[in-house]
Amino acid sequence: MEVREFENLMKKDLKEVYNEILKKNNYILPISAKSRSGAEISDYLEDGFVEYLNEHPHPRIYNQKGSPKGSTKNPYDFCFNYRNPDFNFDDLIWGDIKATKRSYADSNPDLGTPTKMIKFMLDGHFYLVFVFVDYDATDDGQTLFLPYDDGEYVHVMFLKDISSTVRINPKPQFQVNIHEPEEYRTKEEFLDLFLKKYKESVERIMKIQLKKKETLDKTFEEIKKVQLNEKKDD
Repeated sequence: MEVREFENLMKKDLKEVYNEILKKNNYILPISAKSRSGAEISDYLEDGFVEYLNEHPHPRIYNQKGSPKGSTKNPYDFCFNYRNPDFNFDDLIWGDIKATKRSYADSNPDLGTPTKMIKFMLDGHFYLVFVFVDYDATDDGQTLFLPYDDGEYVHVMFLKDISSTVRINPKPQFQVNIHEPEEYRTKEEFLDLFLKKYKESVERIMKIQLKKKETLDKTFEEIKKVQLNEKKDD
């Protein structure tokens, strides 16, 4: 089995599970479709992922878990082990759910920190997978899932195949327009892209900080003038 065939099978397996979850709920969740309801939708879907696989054991997906409740610093929304004897693969996979309101065409969500991915990879793992869903509000304000242009309700993508327009922002977080198409790349090609984008991010931050440093002397001279003058007036 070739790498790309193996990866496509994993994405297909995840897509089928999440499609079944949405279908079971008739593509509607009893969650208010507010502008900031993505996190609540993600919580619902990650719980649904665990429940569905507990009830319907999968030949390749096992040991499924949702993120610990009550914490906002979880490295994943859900995780699982994936096994494929044909590819001699059995490893931990991290998953992240991105629920986007359809009206936000230019949404640029944060897609994880580079530091968490570096630690994950140094621990011997590699795959972070995104599950994308689009939603809008029903007439009574609930969450209605909408199909994409290709008719699919769920899109699945690996971080390694993210659009080359991705940047690492100052937080730092991977960030890209939600509607940018994926670009297939090998593991090595992704690591080269990751390094390039991380260096660019660090260089932008350094440039900003150096510029700020250059203004400090002048700023504090002004502060001294103001404060000394005020002191003399006293």
